[in-house]
Amino acid sequence: MVPGPEPITWRTLVGFLVLAVVIGMFATPIALWVGPTGLPVVVRLAAAVFCAAVVSRLAVVVRAAAMIGQMSAADVALQPYDATVRVDPVLTRLANELRANLRWRVVTPALWMRLQQLCRQRGADVPVELQQQPEHRTWQDVERMIRFLEDAT
Repeated sequence: MVPGPEPITWRTLVGFLVLAVVIGMFATPIALWVGPTGLPVVVRLAAAVFCAAVVSRLAVVVRAAAMIGQMSAADVALQPYDATVRVDPVLTRLANELRANLRWRVVTPALWMRLQQLCRQRGADVPVELQQQPEHRTWQDVERMIRFLEDAT
């Protein structure tokens, strides 16, 4: 939501006074140039410009007070919210590797790293036969590691 304008204060009134002086500075040479016959027209135009500025400012303040064009708290609550989700990078790599190798049921390095990380998080000692690092792990090794993790908890 955009913050509303400040309410009318003494600074606003001083601003109106400065605006009147600036309009007067522009209107005075014009009034002297047109002479006494055109003076009422110049004064009326200067007063109209000043009044338009005052009415414009008052309309902005009234709109802000009435919350016209702003979202209510209920509207804000109904807006969809996209929360950011943090994903474990090892899990992301695991998902990417499994998509490519799902058909052959290959144990990827990311899967094995994730299983070892789960063992460390649970404070369980990995069995010696599963600590060895052969070239290719099998799904039986993964299933043994998962059974070991389930038994450890």
